[in-house]
Amino acid sequence: MDRLFLRRYHASAIFHRIRLEPGISQREIIERTKFDKSAVSSIVNSFAERGLVERHVKAGERGRGRPSEGLIISPNSGMLVGVEVEATEIIFVACGLDGSVSAKLVLPFDGAAEGVEKFIADGVDQVVGQSGSKARVLGIGVSLPGLLNSEGQLIHVPALGWRDLDIYSRLKGACAAPVYVGNDGKAAAMAEQMFGACIDMENFIYLFSGSGVGGGLFLDGAIYQGAGGLAGELGHIKIVPQGRFCTCGASGCLSAYLSAPSLIEEIARLGSVRPRSFDEIMKMAEAGNSVVLNVLDHAGDVLGSAVSSLISIFNPPVVLLGGDIAIAAPYLTSSLDRALQRLTHPAMFARSIVKFADPNLEGPRLGGVALALDGVTDIQTSHVLP
Repeated sequence: MDRLFLRRYHASAIFHRIRLEPGISQREIIERTKFDKSAVSSIVNSFAERGLVERHVKAGERGRGRPSEGLIISPNSGMLVGVEVEATEIIFVACGLDGSVSAKLVLPFDGAAEGVEKFIADGVDQVVGQSGSKARVLGIGVSLPGLLNSEGQLIHVPALGWRDLDIYSRLKGACAAPVYVGNDGKAAAMAEQMFGACIDMENFIYLFSGSGVGGGLFLDGAIYQGAGGLAGELGHIKIVPQGRFCTCGASGCLSAYLSAPSLIEEIARLGSVRPRSFDEIMKMAEAGNSVVLNVLDHAGDVLGSAVSSLISIFNPPVVLLGGDIAIAAPYLTSSLDRALQRLTHPAMFARSIVKFADPNLEGPRLGGVALALDGVTDIQTSHVLP
């Protein structure tokens, strides 16, 4: 394994162990992680020198010898800002290094690439002001809905029509704090592993929907990036031969059947009412609208086909479904389960758990925070994550 990657992996795991278990000692970290003693000591010392963690004598200890030290995230070290770029809005979240949210701001967005860096920089200033914190902003994580390579260039954002945009350089020049950029699906998977349903899991697949469909492959303790950092575009798995056209230009993609715009188009085509938003789709479903219920039932069947393929390829212990998929769970579950039973090899299905994320935890909304936190704790200070 690459030594730089290994050190970065160790640093991230150690920091999050301290975050999850405030007061943990270095000895306990070594016991929990099985990492080398010298590596743990070196990384903890680096965090302490940077003011990210503090040492305190562990409370309640008695007996002979030197009392052990507990480690905590420094409450005064600074703050993070997460930014999630969507097709029609940009969400800003300010929080501490422990992940506790202090302010949230949602701004309407016209989707224009021109001037987006200034729009984001201004939004960061606003949400920091709303937080009331005087702490220094240590990092800004920007989650983006499209193909983002390892150099920080947006290759293609179908939902916005952007192509070949050097987004990292533009944001770096506009923002006062260090900027970390990443794909929204991978960022949301990181957030679930840091704050949500997959804490301490080293292997899982995350799939979510919103204005598009995305996800992340969390394999052997890290996001799988593939050649050039483009892996994990789960929304463009081909599900239906010669199927509906997708915004990527191809046909039959999962996103063409599961994204909010695709659901709206299909409901409008089959019924007499065009929903204005995914929230309105949910209200129509709750009211028992037969067209909406049938469209969602079909979406669950298509989703089951995609998840079955992922289970066959990766044999994951967990497939986590989030975003709009989690919100629509009551209307997707039956057809999803039927498809999984029909299409998945029984031996592999028995070794995988397919479950919905808690929509109240806002995992995707913390994707930018996860990018910022991962960047700030990265010993190698890479700015294109994961």
